[in-house]
Amino acid sequence: MIARRNGTIGAAAALLVLAGIFSANVAAQDTKSTWDGIFTAEQAERGEATYNQECAQCHLEDLLGDGIAPSLIGAPFHFRWSELSVGDMLVAIRTTMPQGAPASLSPRAYVDIVAYMLSRNDFPAGDMELPTDQDVLESIIIQEDAP
Repeated sequence: MIARRNGTIGAAAALLVLAGIFSANVAAQDTKSTWDGIFTAEQAERGEATYNQECAQCHLEDLLGDGIAPSLIGAPFHFRWSELSVGDMLVAIRTTMPQGAPASLSPRAYVDIVAYMLSRNDFPAGDMELPTDQDVLESIIIQEDAP
């Protein structure tokens, strides 16, 4: 009886290991980075127009910030966002900006601004727009260096 239980336990453990490997492979396939062309050039252009209207007063047209509002490009951007998800960045922006009126823009406007910020940080545009779906955005990692 003990041998039979050990065999059953061993088979169950093997199935759990295989399920874990499968889950990790599926998760790795679903994960993208900012180097995968996750927004379009047109979306970044829309984001630029919205940024200039809603954000440039504090973060300036060149995205370098005014000394109080942080720079949104270069080393400060990468220091703040590297290895976090685009979803993390979107939530932070939406819940705090524009100053004095957080969450006042449409979901599309916020995502377009994120696309503009990514383009200004030299991430490549692609063929599909960055979506507003938070689950999808959580699966896109901001990586400082190209793979």
